[in-house]
Amino acid sequence: MKIKKPSKKVIAGIVAAACVCVACYIGVANAGKENESEIPLREYTVKRGDITAGITGNGSLSYDAGVLNFPEPVQLKEYFVKNGTQVKAGDKLAAADPEWLGKQIEEAQAELEKAKNALDQAQNAKTVSRLNQKKANAEADAALESTQSAASGAQKTVDSLRQQIDEISGQIVQLDGQIAELEAQPTPLPGDGQQPDDSKLEALKKQREELAVQKEALQMQLEEAQAALSGALSAQEQQEQQRSSTRGIDEQIESASQSDLDSTVNNAKIDVDLAQKKLDRLNSILSDPNLYADRDGVVLSLGYTPGQETTPDKSVVDIGDPASVFVQIPVAQTDIGNITEGQDVDLTLDAFGDRPFKGKVIGRSLVPVKDSNPVSYPVHVSIDPEDAELLSGMTANAQFIIKQKKDVLQLSNKAISIENGKQYVQMQNEDGTLRKVEIQTGFSDGKVSEITGGLSEGDIVVVEG
Repeated sequence: MKIKKPSKKVIAGIVAAACVCVACYIGVANAGKENESEIPLREYTVKRGDITAGITGNGSLSYDAGVLNFPEPVQLKEYFVKNGTQVKAGDKLAAADPEWLGKQIEEAQAELEKAKNALDQAQNAKTVSRLNQKKANAEADAALESTQSAASGAQKTVDSLRQQIDEISGQIVQLDGQIAELEAQPTPLPGDGQQPDDSKLEALKKQREELAVQKEALQMQLEEAQAALSGALSAQEQQEQQRSSTRGIDEQIESASQSDLDSTVNNAKIDVDLAQKKLDRLNSILSDPNLYADRDGVVLSLGYTPGQETTPDKSVVDIGDPASVFVQIPVAQTDIGNITEGQDVDLTLDAFGDRPFKGKVIGRSLVPVKDSNPVSYPVHVSIDPEDAELLSGMTANAQFIIKQKKDVLQLSNKAISIENGKQYVQMQNEDGTLRKVEIQTGFSDGKVSEITGGLSEGDIVVVEG
């Protein structure tokens, strides 16, 4: 078979196509080498905004809960609500068992009677103690009065005897004078017709002897009376000293005894009061055994199951207020010292993406979160709902603001370098070359820094690599 030779035009086209392919290959290769020699640049823009330094944490939302319970422990008969139920103030929540209440009322009445009897006994004991003390004081006073009376009587006897002796002594002195006058008269001479008055003298002497005997007898009685008076006065002095020393002790004993009895009486009164109030509360519950909501809200939890007995420290129903929401955030022990009441908090909620919320610290507990590792303390933060539907249990991210500067120029710390204690950034010239620019910075949160000099808002700095 004869092969036809290609025309000159075809050969020329093939050659031209080959040249184009070679040229394209060379251009692409050279372009690749140029790209390999260029270093990529990252750009950072100087912006205006807020810089905040603080402590971060996360937690969950909770409703401010109202704790509801019966005024006295009861046996729960039934619930009228479930978890998550919305309720209005006045709605029935639960009911107590009336039959169980009746038995408790009988026991409470018995406790009240027992307390009243104890009070009566305490008051009687106090009265008896006071009367016994008065009796003892009266007997001691009577004994002292008797001794004083005896001493007074002895003194009167002594005084009377002394008076009698003085009177007899005076009479004797008078008689001695009369006797002396008679004896001094001259003896009548015989024939004078006068006779000496011997009979009168004898009578006076006899009378004096009788008075002397009486005086001697009175003297003996006086000595006996003085001895008796001395004994009575000594007994009086001893008894007065004893009474004086024991009076203070008796008063202390009486005071202590009365204080103990007063305490017993007061405790008994308290027991009666408590028993009466318990009985009143049980009767009140029996008259209406239902527990009612005291606010509008959502049932967060039910504390018991029907048939269980309630306790004062555990709520029958917890009702949360959707209008009062807070976030509980555990804060590590290394940071809790920087948290104060009223401190501003920036919040975001996972349910709302990056939407910001504002909050404030409303309290912190000094008791750590149980079994926390590292040790953390719960901090309560209020949150401004800003018309958002905030539900209990939503997760939240928080930043407790330690320091903040608003509306300042800022730049990422990644774009800033330090040389010889000075800070620099790189900026690109119009021809593509780079130049170093010295800048000044202020406050930093560790990620961005405040620009205080060297750059303006909107400037673009670059970083190689």
